[in-house]
Amino acid sequence: MSIYQLTLIDFSDKPTTPELATRKVGANCHVAFKGVFYSVHHTLYNQNVIVRATDSVIDILNSSGECIASHMRCYTKHRYITDPSHMPPYYLSQADIPCYDGAKLRQWAKDIGTHTFTAINTLLEKNAVEEQSYRSCMAILQLSKKYGSGLLESSCKKACDLGTINFSVIKKIIKEHMY
Repeated sequence: MSIYQLTLIDFSDKPTTPELATRKVGANCHVAFKGVFYSVHHTLYNQNVIVRATDSVIDILNSSGECIASHMRCYTKHRYITDPSHMPPYYLSQADIPCYDGAKLRQWAKDIGTHTFTAINTLLEKNAVEEQSYRSCMAILQLSKKYGSGLLESSCKKACDLGTINFSVIKKIIKEHMY
């Protein structure tokens, strides 16, 4: 047998114990587990759920232990695994579903300035499922509370000019005063 031949090991007779973790459903209708975000139905916003993780599957259980969502496990950090049926309808903005949406994020950005709006709009349009950008957009917009709207606006202009729009870049520009 050569060292280049693949040896398959059968682990099927060795059961693995699933890992369990409690998480709260975020406003973007996802729960985080080991750096990856998995979607759950939007009606579960702000509720605690249980994540049951095996080597290949992530199950999300309600407080009664009933499986409410299941996804193939992903090991690439900062990824969103989204079932589009979990997301609220795009046009829907109801008071009884307290999720923020793209329109609210765009309006907040527009209130700060045109460059902030451009940055947020670019991020929201980047993903096939808009909700996947909500965390990044919120993090950027929250910078205005700490550093002020003027500094955020000029930093978003610089990020747009560089063609690299993300939270890390904008925060770095703010911190280094590269506006």
